[in-house]
Order: sequence, then structure tokens, then C-alpha cells
Amino acid sequence: MSQTKTAVETYEITLEPSGKTITVKEGQTILDAAIRNGIQVAYGCRHGSCSACKCQVLEGDFEIMDRVSEYSLMSFEREEGFTLMCSTLAESDLVIEVDEEESDLPFFAVHDFEAEVVENKQYTHDIHMIKLKLQESAVIPYGSGQFFEFDLPGLDDTRAYSVANKYEDSKFIEFHIKRVPEGKGSNYMCDLNAGDIVTGSGPYGSMQLRNRNKDLIFIAGGSGMAPIKSLVEEVFSQSFENEAWFFYGARAKKDLYLVDEWMELAEKYPNFHFVPALSQPEDGDEWNGEVGFIADVISRKLGNMSNMDAYLCGPPIMIETACDALYKGGVKGTDISYDEF
Repeated sequence: MSQTKTAVETYEITLEPSGKTITVKEGQTILDAAIRNGIQVAYGCRHGSCSACKCQVLEGDFEIMDRVSEYSLMSFEREEGFTLMCSTLAESDLVIEVDEEESDLPFFAVHDFEAEVVENKQYTHDIHMIKLKLQESAVIPYGSGQFFEFDLPGLDDTRAYSVANKYEDSKFIEFHIKRVPEGKGSNYMCDLNAGDIVTGSGPYGSMQLRNRNKDLIFIAGGSGMAPIKSLVEEVFSQSFENEAWFFYGARAKKDLYLVDEWMELAEKYPNFHFVPALSQPEDGDEWNGEVGFIADVISRKLGNMSNMDAYLCGPPIMIETACDALYKGGVKGTDISYDEF
């Protein structure tokens, strides 16, 4: 017996003021359709939390997904037709007003992928390194600092994880995943075994290397090391004559990982400086390094930071306090790029 596939409804989205048009499928968010069509717009979390992808619907009917909070999109904004592209489904053709970004950063097309787990290595008591091999002949170019989203079996949801290795035209992609108690995504990823198959899409995100001709500050906490690792690999894959600092914050010594590798890189490149710090060292840690919150360590180690670009990844409180330290040191807001989780 032959089976008849049901046609998927599609709608046309007109972007103002550029006048560009894209097609969105039923059930596909406006943001997903835009970036898959090469439209460069601002976005961040892609899950309705950060408000970076806000736009205004001028014509047409649409649905805002329940995941958008009142904080992310105020009631008065909704009444005026504003919405978040990452969490909006079209119910008719739409005309929207959105700022398209002009960026010197390379644009990498988003692809759906299927990959095999080739390694699951536990770095700390709660951080795993998951290495994937793309299936068949697939190759997905990406920029260091970007992230991929993974499908969760049995759930109509995805989880985002940053790439931890520089793109080298190979099929292997590395991720660092922190296991979160009761976390559906992190437990799924951390429980993967070699040979398991995962699916998802990417790359996403705009935290890419902007300028190689300045001194650089990299700041991370926990598994936020992942995108920083790929960015540092990118920096030193070519000649780099400026100074690069990597500040890594952890609670206790048990939460540190890849320390030897970073120290070896610092020995190889005198202009690279790795500064790990413990905020709550435990008895018996035998720690002679920096102690305190990473923002305070940055302020102690560096004075004038006015000619530096900064890249950060970690929990919100770390991002907030570290950015304050950077501002006080003279780093401009436009020279700071971060991902928080």
C-alpha cells in the first residue's frame, strides 16, 4: 500500500526595510528560516530568553511560543506587535521589521547533521568530553566559538553546546558537557557511549574571532572552556604577535581540567598566559595559584585593558562580574563577546 505524504504548509516572510523574502515552513521558527537562508540577524540563546532577536510584525498572523517569558518580551511590546524570532511561528504570510546585521565575520550555513559518538571521556566529576564523527561524507564548516544544537530523544526540544575544537576540514567535532542534576540534555549527552548516534543542527552563534591585531582576553568558567579552547586554537593556528590571556575560574581543584595542556601552550608561546583561579578551594587542594572570583583575579593581574578584545563563556554571574572588571579596565562594550549558560 502506498503512503501519501501530507504537504507541509509554507508562508512567505518579507523583511523590512531590506525587502528580502524568505520561506518558512509550518512549525519552523522565523529565526531558523532566516539564518538557514543566509540572513544575518542578531540572536543569542535561540530559546526565548535573551531578547536579542526581537522584531516587530507589521502584517500577518503569528503565534508566540509559551517558552517566552514576560521578562523577555513585555506585555506592552506584545501589544505593539513585537516578538522574538526564535520563538515565533507564522500562521500566515508576514511582513516584519528587523535589523539585518552588517558583519565582517564569515557566515557559516546551518546544516542538519547525524553523527556517531567516537569517544566519551570524563574530564572532571561532572564534565565530559564528547567527540563526534559526522556520518558519511558530511563536512560542516564552522567558526571557532560557535555552537551546535542537539535533538533530545522523545522530547520536542533541543540543547545547545559549544564546539571545543577548531575547524580543520575534518569530520570530528568535540564538545565539553557539564552534567547538571536532573538536566535532561546534559544527562543524555554525558550518558552517550561510543557507537551511539546523535542528531542536531548547526553551527549557530556569533562569538567568533574578530581581530587578530589586538591583545586578547579569554575568560571561562566550568564547561565554558569549550568555545574558548576553540578560539585559542584559532588564534595560534597562525602567527600571532600580540598578548593573549586566558582566565579560567573553578570552585575547587577537582573542577579544573586540561591544566597541563594549557601550561604546555604557555611554554610554547611566551605571549600566551594561562591563569586558573579557585573561588572555594577545599582542604587538601594544595593550591598555590590564584584564589578568588575570576573578576577580581583579572583586576589584580591586568591594569590597562583599553586595547583588548574579550571573549567570555560561563554562568551569568561570572559574565556579569567579569564584564564589570573589563569595563573598569577600559575594554569597550563593543569589544566584548560572550555566551552565557
